[in-house]
Order: sequence, then structure tokens, then C-alpha cells
Amino acid sequence: MLPSVVTSKASLRTSIVEIARKAGVSTATVSRAFNRPELLRPETRQHVEKIALEHGFRPNLVGRSLRQGATRTLGVLLPTLNNPAFAECFDGACRDAQKLNYSIMVATTDYCTKTELESLHMLLDHQVDGLILTLGGAQESEAIKVLREEKAMPYILAYSTIQGVPSVSIDDQLAGRDLAEYVASFQHKNIAFLSGPLHTSDRAARRLLGVRQVARRLKLSRFCHYVLPSHTQCEPQLVKNWLSSNPPTAIICSNDLLALSLMSQLHAFGIRIPDDIAICGFDGIVFGAMYTPQLTTVSQPSSDIGRIACQKLLAYLKQHIPLTSTVVPHRIFPGASVGVHSPH
Repeated sequence: MLPSVVTSKASLRTSIVEIARKAGVSTATVSRAFNRPELLRPETRQHVEKIALEHGFRPNLVGRSLRQGATRTLGVLLPTLNNPAFAECFDGACRDAQKLNYSIMVATTDYCTKTELESLHMLLDHQVDGLILTLGGAQESEAIKVLREEKAMPYILAYSTIQGVPSVSIDDQLAGRDLAEYVASFQHKNIAFLSGPLHTSDRAARRLLGVRQVARRLKLSRFCHYVLPSHTQCEPQLVKNWLSSNPPTAIICSNDLLALSLMSQLHAFGIRIPDDIAICGFDGIVFGAMYTPQLTTVSQPSSDIGRIACQKLLAYLKQHIPLTSTVVPHRIFPGASVGVHSPH
């Protein structure tokens, strides 16, 4: 029988004492090489780093964080990572955080207000240094009430917007107007807006507002708002019901995943896009451009939204630069899912 071997963490990790002995310096010098390198002569720092690299030494970041009163971790709260738009935002934030040796802890809410609050408390319990948040109904969010009580916790919104709260987003209302005007330019007079529950997505609510403004200004013959239980999945029976009587000639969806789900359902029903009905979305995810026909959509720079939010948060944490809001540009991606309406 082979003898059992118990290996401690200490034996798996070269200690600062060993590095000091091998480098011929004090443990304080090794500590300064990683924590306060500016206090050492360049040749001393380089010598210590060389010995550390040769022996696989890695400084204890957790211990350092506890001593400095900071975890060097940012919290990111998003509705889901299944939507490529939010995944790109997360990726953009990660890339910038890593440049400054910050880690990111992510939590998702699945568009549930209860989960949103629980996830926020989880991030706060892990003592993150700051937060990047995409909330549901941001104006009425319990999460915002909690953060206002946690006055020492810096945070910035991504996609969501609240007056007086720093954020990074497109102008969703303007984007809604731009997309509605684009669709109307193809002679569509009977337009619908499709979304999940508005109380769990302030983005969808603002986009609807922009579309509705255009519908009123152009005096469209008919405009309606269809609401689904889900923000990303269509239900076949509901779609059938909507199309059974005076169906719209164009449907603007609150996001691309919902638009692609709708297009799939319409194809199954034998309805041609855009010949029978025009479909468009929001976000500009890559899958929309791969679909046939290509999805007409509002493209927003999701990776930039995450990157800019992270940059602003880190600038506040490291240099005390006040957090401010930024509106990033959007653009219409024409695609091929919207065409000229021909009554038949």
C-alpha cells in the first residue's frame, strides 16, 4: 500500500522568507519589490523579481488586500450572460480591470427584482471595492435604495440610467425614435413593439417611449405594444393570437434575442420576412448578422460600455476622479429584415 501524503499549502508555495534567503536580501526588501517597488533601486528590484520568477513565487494578493483595506475586486451585476450584449459588456470591463490587476466578481439576476437585491447583497458581503450595475426597473430599484445607504460604496450604471446617478449607455429613447423612423420610411403604417415586462427592463421602456413618439408624430394608422412573459423568448400561441386579426406589417423588438426568437416562430408559421412582415431589434449582436435574412437592428457598443464604466470606476478608486455619465453613440444596422411594405 502506498503511504498517504498530506501536503500543506505552505509546501506548495514558495514563501517570502525563502525568496529573501535565495536573493540575499531581507524579507522587507522582497515585500517592497512587489508592494512598493518605487522604494527600491532598479537593480535590486529586478534581482528580487528574477529570483521570484525562477522559484515560482507569487505574492499573496488576499493578504495584501486585507492589509490595505481593499480587495482589488469589482462587482458586476447583469441581468444575464446568455445575451451576447451583456457578455460583451462584461468582457469589456474585465479587459480594463485586468490591466490594473483588479479582479471581477459577476452576479446575474435573470430579470428578477428579488434576485437582483440578493445578488447585490452577495457582492457587498464579499467587500468589492466598487460596482458596475445593470438594473431592472432602475428608477424604482430596491438595489439603488440599498446603495444610497451604503454611501462609501462607489457604483456606476451600465445600460440603465437614473437622473443624478453616473452611467454609461446609449440614448435608448433616441435610438427608439431613429429605428421607428427607419421602419416607417419603408411605408409601414401598422407597427408593433414587442418586449418583456417593462418593470424589469428600463431599457425596453425607454425604447418603447421613443418608438411611440414617432408613431404619434407620423400619425400611424395603428400602433400597439405586445408584452411577453420573457425578455428573450417568444411564445408560439401568443404570436398566433397577435397575427390572427389585423396583424402589424412591422414589429420592433426590444432586443435582438427576442427578434431572432420571433423570426424563428414566423418561419415555422410560413410567414416570410420581410415580404409578409418586417422584424427588427436592438443591441447589434453578432448572431443577428449571421441570420437569414440579416436582422435590422440598433447597434450599440456593448464592449465599450463595459470598458468605459470600468475605467471610470477605477479612476475614482485610484485617483478620486468623480464619477460622471457618458452617452455612447448608436447606429442603425440596415440588415435585410425590413423591406418596403406592399399591401396584398
